[in-house]
Amino acid sequence: MKWEEKFTVRFHDTDINEILSPSQTFKYIQEAAMRQLKAQRPSYSDLLEQGKAYILSGIRVEMYYPIYAYEDIIARSWACPSRGVSFMRSYEIERDGEIVCEATSSWALVSIADKKLVKVEDIDTSNYYMDEAVKTERPIRVRVPSALPMSLVGEYTVVHSDTDINGHMNNTNYADILCDCIPDMANLRVKSIGINYSAEAKKGEELKIYMSRVDGKYYFRTVRADGKTNIEAEIITERLD
Repeated sequence: MKWEEKFTVRFHDTDINEILSPSQTFKYIQEAAMRQLKAQRPSYSDLLEQGKAYILSGIRVEMYYPIYAYEDIIARSWACPSRGVSFMRSYEIERDGEIVCEATSSWALVSIADKKLVKVEDIDTSNYYMDEAVKTERPIRVRVPSALPMSLVGEYTVVHSDTDINGHMNNTNYADILCDCIPDMANLRVKSIGINYSAEAKKGEELKIYMSRVDGKYYFRTVRADGKTNIEAEIITERLD
């Protein structure tokens, strides 16, 4: 089964084209997931009390059609069959009986004290609605070609409003930051985005944003001041009529 939540898209969650922005799309589907955890337990807060936290490893979101301000949508999320240390979760958004967005993701559950990974079999998720994972057209894992030349296109300092309960940049915020680096976004919309999360970025962290465009795809890498890769991403856009 799939957990679902009904929302009306807020005007302030849309961009210059009155289309739901990528980061806000992430927020709606993850809000559905958080509400499932809260209702079916263990919730995110329950896990924090146990000294554990979910950390997003990778996500792929396919946006088949634009979603506009004030439209009524149903956001669904569900746990998926998982093994090892990868907790799989999928999502979808329905509008007027049609699926307009699908996504799948991989999470790690870590012990906050020692950063050790918790195995799937070591936590009881039997209360969660569960179904098969969404099979997105493109894989979760983004592979930036190793020989691809990338140019510095921006810098970003993580501020208080970016951070979440774990004290680092909320995973949903990256999509819009990357889109800010794409030229002429006023005439484009994102149709697919995949992000690998490699290392956290805490408040005050200064990130350098590198980008390359190949065959209509935008590849990104953000790098922390210590030289560690923060995220890698692939964004595919299409021109609006």
